[in-house]
Amino acid sequence: MTVPTAEGKTDLKSLSFQGLCEFVRELGGSDHNAGVIWRQLYLADVTELGALTGITRALRAALIQRATIHRLTPAFVLDSLDGTRKFVWSLPEGGQIESVLIPDSMPSRGRPRLTLCISSQVGCAMACRFCLTGDLGLKRNLRPSEIVGQVQQVREQLQPGQRITNLVFMGMGEPLHNLDNLIIALGTLFDDAAFNFSHRKVTVSTVGLVPQLRRLAALSPVSFAVSLNATTEEQRRQIMPITRRYSLDELMRACRELPLAHSKRITYEYVMMEGVNTSDDDLERLWRLMDGLPSKVNLIPYNENPDREIRRPSADRVREWQHYLVTRGVQTSVRHTRGTDISAACGQLGKASLGEQIPEAALG
Repeated sequence: MTVPTAEGKTDLKSLSFQGLCEFVRELGGSDHNAGVIWRQLYLADVTELGALTGITRALRAALIQRATIHRLTPAFVLDSLDGTRKFVWSLPEGGQIESVLIPDSMPSRGRPRLTLCISSQVGCAMACRFCLTGDLGLKRNLRPSEIVGQVQQVREQLQPGQRITNLVFMGMGEPLHNLDNLIIALGTLFDDAAFNFSHRKVTVSTVGLVPQLRRLAALSPVSFAVSLNATTEEQRRQIMPITRRYSLDELMRACRELPLAHSKRITYEYVMMEGVNTSDDDLERLWRLMDGLPSKVNLIPYNENPDREIRRPSADRVREWQHYLVTRGVQTSVRHTRGTDISAACGQLGKASLGEQIPEAALG
């Protein structure tokens, strides 16, 4: 399958390896040639078709005529006081996407964890009440090259000795709403002749698109994070409109039926919004939803935005919830807020596209 760009050329980094083999054969090359090209695209970071080596002049000329190597256009980088970095990329058709590099706030012994949060769409159609990205609406899906490009081009900005250890699809967009392109991108990210990420180190977050969740789970042993945020149908419909299409019961049934590897758990993300979903009844219902499931709960205190009336719960309330769940056998963590001073925290991505004024000091 070829993936044309706006110029009508084939976007090589939007092809799976099998797709690249088919395209190279169309140009008179071999699968061996495709392997040579693939490794140079991802291991040697070749950015110009004319710089490809190990292939014939005729094949190189055909590639120059018919193909392109896509690169994202950097707009700016914001550095947080806590070490978080936000990368904003400008897109040729207009609009921007964002990626967030998050150093481990509590590094343990050994190599520190460095997590990259990446986007899958320009904007988002899900319209979750707590998330600014939904205010943009959905502009378009990202191509596979634009997904893996975030990883490749952030990697170029790392300090000596740094390495991205974890990837989370928790940036702009709903990953499963762009499933076909996500699957191609994941194949590249896992390929040992490209990025060589372990399946255990890649997490895909979803609001709960049930058919797509089942399909991806059958194809790829990625880790899943389900954005739950409510414990009743009515409450979840108010917070997350997608519940009108896929009910909470249907979502939880699908999660119970996913083919998880031994000892693997689904993470259930719960954005805590004071007075919205933080009552004692909410807490008990959450425990009952998790009871008997191979699950982890990640409590996320809401990151306040000036144009939202939603408020963050107190730290004591968050600790109370964690204690309650842990003492009842539910593995529970609290997400430490990172990057709020550069609008890089959960629910804040997209402010640049919404016209937020960027402080000069943050631009470095």
